[in-house]
Amino acid sequence: MASAFRPLLLFLLLLPLSVTANLHKSKTLLKSSLFSSTTTSHLNDTPPTTYFEVTKPIRLPKTQPCVYPILHHDFGYTYGKPPVLAEYIPPSHCPSHDFSKIVLEWSATCKGRQFDRIFGIWLDGVELLRSCTAEPRATGIVWSVKKDITRYYSLLVKNQTQSLAVYLGNLVDRTYTGVYHVNITVYYYPAEKKFNDFESNLENLASGYGSRADLILPISRNFPLNDALWFEIENSTDTEGKEIKIPQNVFRAVLEVYVSFHESDEFWYGNPPNDYLLANNLTDKAGNGPFREVVVTLDGNVIGAIWPFTVVYTGGINPLLWRPISGIGSFDLPSYDIEITPFLGNMLDGKTHTLQFRVTNALNVWYLDANLHLWLDGKNTYTEGKLLQHQVMPLGISYSSDFKGLNGTFLTKANRSISSTGWVKSSHGKITTRAIQKFSYGNSMVMGNNGNVRMVNQEIRFDESVQVKKPYAFSKENKSLKRFLIDLYSNDMDQGNRTYLSVANVTLGFNENKFGVRGAGFRMPVSSLENLQNGQGIKVVKNKLLVSGVGFTQQKYKYEGNKFCYFRNISSSNYTILNDEVGNACN
Repeated sequence: MASAFRPLLLFLLLLPLSVTANLHKSKTLLKSSLFSSTTTSHLNDTPPTTYFEVTKPIRLPKTQPCVYPILHHDFGYTYGKPPVLAEYIPPSHCPSHDFSKIVLEWSATCKGRQFDRIFGIWLDGVELLRSCTAEPRATGIVWSVKKDITRYYSLLVKNQTQSLAVYLGNLVDRTYTGVYHVNITVYYYPAEKKFNDFESNLENLASGYGSRADLILPISRNFPLNDALWFEIENSTDTEGKEIKIPQNVFRAVLEVYVSFHESDEFWYGNPPNDYLLANNLTDKAGNGPFREVVVTLDGNVIGAIWPFTVVYTGGINPLLWRPISGIGSFDLPSYDIEITPFLGNMLDGKTHTLQFRVTNALNVWYLDANLHLWLDGKNTYTEGKLLQHQVMPLGISYSSDFKGLNGTFLTKANRSISSTGWVKSSHGKITTRAIQKFSYGNSMVMGNNGNVRMVNQEIRFDESVQVKKPYAFSKENKSLKRFLIDLYSNDMDQGNRTYLSVANVTLGFNENKFGVRGAGFRMPVSSLENLQNGQGIKVVKNKLLVSGVGFTQQKYKYEGNKFCYFRNISSSNYTILNDEVGNACN
């Protein structure tokens, strides 16, 4: 492993280092870069590089899938243009229409020079995938993303023509030459055995995962559009959302929220506080400090929050870190579930209600939308409910700083809890649901060497629990404990002639433990995930183009479930895999 660092150290030693000048030449103090690549005739003989995100494989039944190619499109100059549309009709050629697994596959190729681009896929306004493109090279790249979309089952098998929309805002000119050639395919796997929808829904009532909603309503923008279906949050006072009316026989509701951050807030976790920027006359730089919170409201009342994982896109910090191993969550950005069943008592009146989003301390721009998953009582036209308790603890946030000139230390801490309890009466009985969210946050930042050196250490703890109880029965509670980590060291050094050298070390961590609690405290493990990336890189940037560099990335992924385990330990440097260990044995 140590030998992988030798080219990195040699590269550093051979470069002239001048660190006297201050480097604040972009809107954000942290930077994304575009690789400067040249195209020559011999490159046509070089096979394309395969990029990938390390994650566990999708567990599939032994049945043969029905394959449905939905879309082939070349995304050239698409920025500011309407999404690409395709008709979607459930496949009629499948021998069985009872599916146990449905998988969406995005596959793409690209050659030339191009920035990373965020994109989304929607079906009838419901978002199925939020992702980031890989940055190409002159010899070409290929990558694919497979996502289990079975949770959208009721939408996917609806026997009517629907519209599949894809937005990928791309720019193509003499500098940015990369065109993304894309294929979208859905695989339908017939079930190996029949299953009972009601039993499945009741067993999964406290999880949001594995069970299938009967109806999914989009909380996204309506057509016609000249860009994506997501809402854009441009500042801390901006509020976006949608009016909805739900059926009056709903007995469960889960709001699934998609989140991504860009431009001035792409590296929000490294944004300094405004007093530092003002004192140093850096008023054109991204600030508002390093804390962000997505707040969800129903009719103006806070019902949930999201403290998001710090996804680093494929051009972020140092692009060579993510070639070919992409950053955690960059090819399949996580969505976040909020159990809103306790609030059904306020929503089952047949009237219109408003779901909205805002982002604390936001700068331009955040992309947000949501899917409202609803479970319907098939035996009754009406259900009834009541909100029994709702408590929103005010955001507790503290901030301290000690700086002189461009050097200093900054510490930010925050915490929040939201809880709600309500009952819904349906043909399944009178079920009481209690949902709790607990958050804690810490960020320490050090600025040194005249502001050119930055060290960021951030940890978010994001705990959720949903407890369900029927009369005269033991309660069932599902818990999810998430821990999001980012450690970042960056050092920018002016080389003159519009050139700078940047050294960066980054650690990303996404850990989650899920377990159930039954009766009087009997704890049942469901799954655990430990996903950790470490990267070290150097890049030389001239005229905003990355002209040379070295990147090394190591990732350890460990998933343990009740019936399935997966382990992978992999490392790479500058497009080359150095080590790859894979296992699927449970301890």
